[in-house]
Amino acid sequence: MPTLPTIKTLPNLPALPVLDAKPFLASVGAGDVAIERLRERVTTFPTRVSALPTRVSTEVPAAVAALPQQVQEFAQTLPQQVQELPAQLRKQASEFPAKAEKLYDELATRGEKIVAELRGTKKAKPAAKKPTAKKPAAKSTTAKAAPKPAAATSTSTSSNGSAATATPATQPTIEGTTPNA
Repeated sequence: MPTLPTIKTLPNLPALPVLDAKPFLASVGAGDVAIERLRERVTTFPTRVSALPTRVSTEVPAAVAALPQQVQEFAQTLPQQVQELPAQLRKQASEFPAKAEKLYDELATRGEKIVAELRGTKKAKPAAKKPTAKKPAAKSTTAKAAPKPAAATSTSTSSNGSAATATPATQPTIEGTTPNA
């Protein structure tokens, strides 16, 4: 078998970029919002279903009776709404980037809290102090937010050479319970 030459010095390699954890944290925050809303819907579902016959018997006849008047008002205001539509769309388009950035930051903050809870570090940062310490803490926050795969599972090799993966029993699941080993 031919031997490969060893490289004693590496050529000048470009520096690796620092990974930004904010997209990951924002997706975790978005998932948490979705789970929260689903749980809310599931818990209120029986109440909404039991109230449905009452709502149908009272609201549907009133809505049917008011329908001709609503159609007539809509027909009268439609030309004005069509004329105002381009200005409303321009206004919404100019406000959209700021709203999207704000939502992205909120989701990333929420995701950071969830990841910290799952890791067991539970850091409590008051919202008022965060903007003042944002610039110095930016690098440390990014470094702390990077996932640590070694902490989640550990692989050990037994005497017969097979690898076994063990999950710590103290790691909480999404519901806040510990998995059964």
